[in-house]
Amino acid sequence: MADQAHVSRRMLQLLEMGKVNVSLGTVDKLARALGVTTGSLLGKRPMARQAGATSIEQVLASNLQSARKERQMTQEALAQQSGVSRPVIAHIERQARNPSLQTLARLAAALDLSVEGLLSR
Repeated sequence: MADQAHVSRRMLQLLEMGKVNVSLGTVDKLARALGVTTGSLLGKRPMARQAGATSIEQVLASNLQSARKERQMTQEALAQQSGVSRPVIAHIERQARNPSLQTLARLAAALDLSVEGLLSR
């Protein structure tokens, strides 16, 4: 699995033991290696990945912006609610940041979403 996902075996071991806070990029690599969508990997039922699917960074940026705007929240308000800094939120929305799962969980909770929902089309 580590070879297919292009991650170290140690990283995979630490992840399986719950001892590492992995980035979205690492989760996406694992999902690709398994042939499932990144969002569904974090949910109850993994779903097959479609060829030519939108990048996870684009999905996250779009979902984050949409959810924030639906709730009439500024980036600053989301930062205060989530504890994630406004510059980090701006970078995620511009697809310029590879956030950790912990950061995504904080944003999802502040928006009353699951991480799976934040990462799924």
